[in-house]
Amino acid sequence: MLIDKRYFQELLNEEILSVDFLTQGQIGAIYTLQTPTQKLLLKTSDASERLQIEADMLEDIHKYEITVPKVFDVSQTHLLTAYIETDTLAVEEQERAAAKILAKLHSVSNESRMYGYWYDTTIGPFPQNNEQTQYNWTLFLGQMRIMPMARICYDKGILSKEMLTRLELLCRDMYKRIDMSTIEPSLIHGDLWSGNILFNMSGATLIDPAIYFADSEMELAFILMFDTFGKTFFETYTQTYPLSHDFHDVKLPLYQIYPYLLHAALYGKSYLPGLEHTLKKLKV
Repeated sequence: MLIDKRYFQELLNEEILSVDFLTQGQIGAIYTLQTPTQKLLLKTSDASERLQIEADMLEDIHKYEITVPKVFDVSQTHLLTAYIETDTLAVEEQERAAAKILAKLHSVSNESRMYGYWYDTTIGPFPQNNEQTQYNWTLFLGQMRIMPMARICYDKGILSKEMLTRLELLCRDMYKRIDMSTIEPSLIHGDLWSGNILFNMSGATLIDPAIYFADSEMELAFILMFDTFGKTFFETYTQTYPLSHDFHDVKLPLYQIYPYLLHAALYGKSYLPGLEHTLKKLKV
């Protein structure tokens, strides 16, 4: 993509000293822009609403005084934010900072006990339907997360009809498996692997969100699936939010189904053995 330096110079009212390719993202190339006073991050994509949605999510999280990159500009083809400098911190320091920022994020709820969000969001290249569902968390999880991603996998030829049917049956009866009386809607990041949280001496910064209101332990299941954090994180986090009594036996396998499907849709059938193992744990 050709970067229009003049546009960004006029926007920032300072010279763009350099534009450097950083990496290829899931929806487009990512660059750094250097000015005399600051370094910025420029995400690009084909024309769509995806980057506007990402900017909206970042600004929504910022409203709760949770650290995210500052948004400078957004269009259908680019998103310009602050570049977050990182520092080398001990693992324990990183995990404590992560636990604190996530506990703060998860403390955000809504009066209507709504799951979902006020607009549809995205996760990687895929849309996330956030049709608002009051009170019924398992209905939202099944109909707005697991089954849409399962159908994407099926349409791609990754998932068999037999496994799709098993997932449909699981979602139909999921309400029987979870004690929903202890669940309150919490704002979650939604895609918290190690690349989506940055650390420096000021603490942690969340990037690339896929937010919605959910059971906060959905986030923890994602973290455990990818070993994003370990013992120090959970010791710190559970001082604020102790794990529910059914987390390890019931919620953990249930809540890892969506990320398994997501990664199968992104990267192919290598994630199917993990999904099969999870379903067998649930006797599906």
